[in-house]
Amino acid sequence: MPTATPVRNVRVSMASRSRRVGGAGPLLVWLGVGVAGVVVALLACWVSRAVWRPGPVAVPWGLALGIAGSGAGVWLAKAWARSAGYAAATGWVVGIAYLVPGGPGGDLLIINDRYGNGFLLLGVVFVVGTAGWGSWRR
Repeated sequence: MPTATPVRNVRVSMASRSRRVGGAGPLLVWLGVGVAGVVVALLACWVSRAVWRPGPVAVPWGLALGIAGSGAGVWLAKAWARSAGYAAATGWVVGIAYLVPGGPGGDLLIINDRYGNGFLLLGVVFVVGTAGWGSWRR
């Protein structure tokens, strides 16, 4: 009588794992990644105003840190899944769009000066560029 041998070291591919999730699971994951993008945008705005003034020259280290951190957040999400990078970039842009008008008392995180405008321009270009980088390749 034949006996069954146990199967060992069987790996389940990522494609079969994602098929089993189904329902609202993937939507909630991408929503969570988008919310993380909003949080990264808030932190980047907060740190972007930091300037070191060693003399007559101002070094905007906060601007560089905010933009680099924003790009790194999108890059990490994209390393997990390409669509997660787009979700993080969308969350970042939505967070920035929420911060631009300011609060009811006129409180602003993004001030209309060269640092604020530079943060908006460079940040959006860097975050969207990071999300779309390499998308045309298969």
